[in-house]
Amino acid sequence: MNRRFHTVAVLMGGSSSERDISMLSGTAVAGALREAGYRVFAVEVDAQDAFALPPEVEAVFIALHGTFGEDGGVQKVLRRLGVPYTGSDAASSRISFDKLLAREAFQAGGVRVPDGAVVRSDAIAGAAPPWLPVVVKPPCQGSSVGVSIVKDAAAFPAALAEAAKYGETILLEAYIPGREWTVPIVGEQVLPIVEITPKIGDGWYDWTAKYQSGGTTVYTFPEGDPANAAIAREVRAQALAAFKAVRARGVARVDFRISPEGVPYALELNSIPGCTANSILPKSAAKAGIAFPALCERILESAQCI
Repeated sequence: MNRRFHTVAVLMGGSSSERDISMLSGTAVAGALREAGYRVFAVEVDAQDAFALPPEVEAVFIALHGTFGEDGGVQKVLRRLGVPYTGSDAASSRISFDKLLAREAFQAGGVRVPDGAVVRSDAIAGAAPPWLPVVVKPPCQGSSVGVSIVKDAAAFPAALAEAAKYGETILLEAYIPGREWTVPIVGEQVLPIVEITPKIGDGWYDWTAKYQSGGTTVYTFPEGDPANAAIAREVRAQALAAFKAVRARGVARVDFRISPEGVPYALELNSIPGCTANSILPKSAAKAGIAFPALCERILESAQCI
């Protein structure tokens, strides 16, 4: 690869609920870029979302998950500084991070989503859920923070209260039984689909299954089974359509539920996928023959200041 950059910074930390995961991602990325031959500054963003870049930095790899990193905040800062950065621009990041805006963009782009409704926590207390099971989630959090799957109406108020910790607006979506597939994209290359099968808790991919599963979450590659060929083709096309619908750039991961009838439903687009030891993006890249340092280099060299 013809390198545009030689001295770079990896931003990690920040003030969001995903700070600890961001630190793990950033540390892993910094190590991989050093292994690839870059001069790397690991820059920790503090609890007030403040940071300082060394003057010799030519580009920034954003490893900030959650607010400030994925909602367009840091992108605005870097654009003002005139420093190229990885991933989507501020406007696209804001849409991707807000699940309500992302749903609208997906639908406008022809991407299928679950039935949904938007409620205010103070207006629906005590009301019955519109569907059962129903997924209750704050629109602007990641890593399944604040998300509940309600199977019994009696649990609905507690789920609302949990989601309301992160904002007054709450998204309700019909729960799609079946399989969990996720599709990483680098540039506009759709990488191998990963199927996620949690073996702990209620069997859904919550925060514990993502980061504390102790190896009990199983990751497989469903495209290796000819029986999945037709569904996989549709999911790959839907993932790329979702990527384009929010005008994403550089890297993303699109999450799907696959119904028992084989119908895919897009849940969200993560514009800064995790890069920890348990993260899906590196697993998918490895399946495609892309080693982790090469993956990080490819993402870094796509950096722009827009």
